[in-house]
Amino acid sequence: MKCKSIVVAGMFLFAFSFAASNAKADNLCSLSVSNSYPLVGQSFSYGVDITVIPYNGPRVGPWYIPAPFTVVFHGSKNGVDDIPPGGETYPATFNAGHSDLTGYYNPGGYSGTYLRYALIYDEYGNLYCTTNTVAVVLQ
Repeated sequence: MKCKSIVVAGMFLFAFSFAASNAKADNLCSLSVSNSYPLVGQSFSYGVDITVIPYNGPRVGPWYIPAPFTVVFHGSKNGVDDIPPGGETYPATFNAGHSDLTGYYNPGGYSGTYLRYALIYDEYGNLYCTTNTVAVVLQ
């Protein structure tokens, strides 16, 4: 009976550590929005935070940072995909750390709940991380 409990506990620990290691990848970047409820005529911005993981491969210099990063948005409006499957690439690249992505506003006439998340790609076009989802409600 004691052996069965140890096996079950071991399986639980393995499953928990496996889930935690997969969740770690999502912690490399995050998305935020400056104003979740912009009124007509108000602007808002998205904030992207990118964390660099240690690199153990060949060194290009004193350290290696896979930058610049490209941000590609995906999401939906009122539960229906409103961005093409390939996503919508923000027209600038970013280094690690926090960046504000500006140029968004509520022009009116587009009311709905917009959910957005981003895929972050490194300088070689490899998927680096996926952000959380944020909501913007336009009236």
